[in-house]
Amino acid sequence: MKSYAGVLASLGVSAAVALLACSAPALAQTYQYPARYATARPVQWFIDGGASITRGPTGNDFDNGWTFGAGVILRPEAPGPFALRFDLTYSRSDATSQFLALNEAATGTPIDYGTMQTVSGFVDGVLEARFNSWVHFYGTGGAGLAWRRIELTQNGFYCDPFFCTPGFGANTLVTSTDDTRFAWHAGAGVSFLLPRGQSWFVEARYERIETPQPTEFIPIRFGFRF
Repeated sequence: MKSYAGVLASLGVSAAVALLACSAPALAQTYQYPARYATARPVQWFIDGGASITRGPTGNDFDNGWTFGAGVILRPEAPGPFALRFDLTYSRSDATSQFLALNEAATGTPIDYGTMQTVSGFVDGVLEARFNSWVHFYGTGGAGLAWRRIELTQNGFYCDPFFCTPGFGANTLVTSTDDTRFAWHAGAGVSFLLPRGQSWFVEARYERIETPQPTEFIPIRFGFRF
């Protein structure tokens, strides 16, 4: 009886080991699948958006604003930490009351509202560092061209039989400036991979447009890669 029980126990242990050996590769493949799939994918599009934090002299003239963009990431087919990224972004901020007052004094014309708009196109290098199969950190930096427009206006008025309200009529352009300049940026982010190769990411970077007085801001963007 003891010998028969020992044989059965040995067979049970052997079967368990064989089952575990067969299932281990499948488990490993399932766990590593998202990272391997995302790394091997040669082309990945993305969209993003968030806040644009103005800095330095730009922060004195314009409030924090908002930004959004889109682009594409190109990875080599051989697995590696490097990638190439192309992105196009739009940012907008409202002028501060101080900036409006200074320009009102300079032009001698009432100014009620002002904006700064930028459209930037960059070619970036990306260096990724894998934290685990689901989380990747990365650094990025690049250069390109940016168009900046500053526009100052005088609000129109909408009048009914009882009162007039500013801001609802046609605005009158007081002054505007347009610049197209060299621009560069550097930043870092973290991406959270999804099972089918897509990922969510959050990124912050410093951007500078080489206008006569440099335009500086820090976009903080949330995005989706697909």
